[in-house]
Amino acid sequence: GAVPNPATAAARLVAALHDADGRVTIPGFYDNIAELTDAERALIAELPFDESEWLRTAKSHAAAGEAGYSTLERVWARPTAEVNGIGGGYQGPGGKTIVPASAHVKLSFRLVSGQDPYEVEAAVRDWVAAGIPDGIRHSITFGAPTRPCLTPLDHPALQSVVRAMGRAFGEKIRFTREGGSGPAADLQDVLDAPVLFLGISVPSDGWHSPNEKVELDLLLKGVETTAYLWGDLAAHHHHRTTA
Repeated sequence: GAVPNPATAAARLVAALHDADGRVTIPGFYDNIAELTDAERALIAELPFDESEWLRTAKSHAAAGEAGYSTLERVWARPTAEVNGIGGGYQGPGGKTIVPASAHVKLSFRLVSGQDPYEVEAAVRDWVAAGIPDGIRHSITFGAPTRPCLTPLDHPALQSVVRAMGRAFGEKIRFTREGGSGPAADLQDVLDAPVLFLGISVPSDGWHSPNEKVELDLLLKGVETTAYLWGDLAAHHHHRTTA
């Protein structure tokens, strides 16, 4: 028809969000991100990760994402653009030959170290504006962003965590990242100190679910690790004082 169709425009907008390799097509989206080093990729590869079990937990049959990266690398170190919802037009029983008056799309973007939420927001606004046909009005609302944060693996304070956990658990300590969100970047800026995560929970704990649990032996090992950590930090680091 001669009248622009918002639902068609929304569908095309969503289809254009990724290329054939699963990369986000928004210009500038990948600018300045902290790329995985060969050493970091090797550390991730040596983790005991069972992808089939991970898929069963996620209630999915296949993993998907940016080409050239493993599942854990995608989850932990690569940014994403996700379609959380899309709708518009007539969706009731039977047929109806109409041109929808409106349509909506809800997107989320998981950012990684090196990306600035406000720069990404500006890039998204420009990309959407360039892809909307003439005759269709559009508006975009962004929620409050959470900035990405990364503590370097070779940071001395993180090495204190490694020594403390190794002493408590008697095992080689390996590294993971986290694909969730939190105020770590703000804490790091305000305190001018690295943020250290000492994780002792396991995936079956059901984080944030109604039946969330904790393994008591791991919890006690975490307490033991914390005790060692304070001593290690005191022994290996000189804290800055201000007048």
